[in-house]
Amino acid sequence: MSKETTRNKILFAASDVFCEKGFDKTRVRDICAIADVNVAAVNYHFGDKQNLFYRVLALWMEEFVEKADLQKRMDTKTTPEEKFREYIYAELGSLCVYNDPEGLTLNRVRLILQELTAEDHKPEVFECHKELEQKVIYPVIKELISPCEDPEVIHNACIAATSMTTHYFLMAMDDPKFALQTIEDLDFSTDFLTTFALGGLKAIKEKCHV
Repeated sequence: MSKETTRNKILFAASDVFCEKGFDKTRVRDICAIADVNVAAVNYHFGDKQNLFYRVLALWMEEFVEKADLQKRMDTKTTPEEKFREYIYAELGSLCVYNDPEGLTLNRVRLILQELTAEDHKPEVFECHKELEQKVIYPVIKELISPCEDPEVIHNACIAATSMTTHYFLMAMDDPKFALQTIEDLDFSTDFLTTFALGGLKAIKEKCHV
């Protein structure tokens, strides 16, 4: 078995176990049993349980981008308003229980947010999501508040416009009724947040050009 094959077996086994049990309750030997490897193999490829967990978190974020096919979907839209809606739709899609009855995606989001807000979190783990926002949503926000060119205004507008979905995730983690049950729920929530955010961005644009 090649080193890369062994590494991937460990990584995908760890993804399943961490998602089910969380970091604290996961034991390395549980991962080894599923991956059919020994503890030495985990240490060789990832160093320790913490570093393996970091790599799993990065994998989940990478998979979200690939599964959502976000850039391609946004590229099919003509206006920045339509592109922004596609971004919100993809983000909220992780809250849909109709295509994820076991709530695996929500469990992943929960663990990502827990790590992101931890005092000793590792910033580089989340670089892929920062790169996604920089590449995908930043140009859209910039276009929506154009001709404003102030980097700080654009940055703050991006944070404000995209942070709304995080609150939805937090509510769904606290109370399952906030999870989206149907595609109609997804469309409604997407339209609501999009309308709300676009109104705020319009106000920022007007304020910058008084």
